[in-house]
Amino acid sequence: MSDALGNPGEPVVNVDPDDLKTFWQQTRDLQAAHPGRNVSIGFEALDLSMPGVNTGAVWYRSSMIWVLNQIAQERLAPWIKDGEVSDAVFRTIATIPMEWIGHTEREGLPFDVEEFFRQLREGARQNA
Repeated sequence: MSDALGNPGEPVVNVDPDDLKTFWQQTRDLQAAHPGRNVSIGFEALDLSMPGVNTGAVWYRSSMIWVLNQIAQERLAPWIKDGEVSDAVFRTIATIPMEWIGHTEREGLPFDVEEFFRQLREGARQNA
């Protein structure tokens, strides 16, 4: 459940890629229903819509896709078609080793970005 947000430096649990994709789509649908406004889903609503899922970890890992799309858009572009994130991205971000960050300054993302893209490329070769 959402109360599983971890402490800075602790590992983020792996999540089911399908849960990650479901959450991603829920947030896209919510944003589409409220164009021009910033909207969010509260953890209580997430817990109700995704019972038994570590929604804190799903939210956190999902937010890393958003961050990558902001800072590494060109590198991520091969896995985004017509605004839709490929299943390979969800599979990779769902299990890549990652740590919780806190409210302090930090250099870089809480996971190995180069390893993330290496795994994406490797997965694409395996599925080709």
